[in-house]
Amino acid sequence: MKKTFKKGNIIVRQGDNKNKNLYILRKGRCSITRTANNSILDCGKIYPGDIFGELSMILGLERSATILAIDDEVEVEELNKITFQEIIKKEPEIAWTVLTKLAIKTQMLDEIRGEMMHPDVIRTLIENKKKGL
Repeated sequence: MKKTFKKGNIIVRQGDNKNKNLYILRKGRCSITRTANNSILDCGKIYPGDIFGELSMILGLERSATILAIDDEVEVEELNKITFQEIIKKEPEIAWTVLTKLAIKTQMLDEIRGEMMHPDVIRTLIENKKKGL
């Protein structure tokens, strides 16, 4: 089902446990934010052709981030699990696209985790914590 959002509209909200649909961004751009330790973290942007919500749909998890429309008109395709399964039966290459995007996200997270585990980064984090930063 196609849905249209205006700038500033929230498409999915971090922590939402009811909406388990996957989204494909068709038009416009969105921002990704996460709230952690009472801070809002900018986690990047989503562009036309990108997917989001796949973890909630596949694993049944609550939303891990908030997705906000940042262009005047944002259009998404919203797919529930049953519809998604029907589509990939007809067009198996879509499953490959989703798997590829998941693999890319996983690789990016692994790289970030690796950078965060570098001794210099850990030392800086500990020093900042001691200073109250």
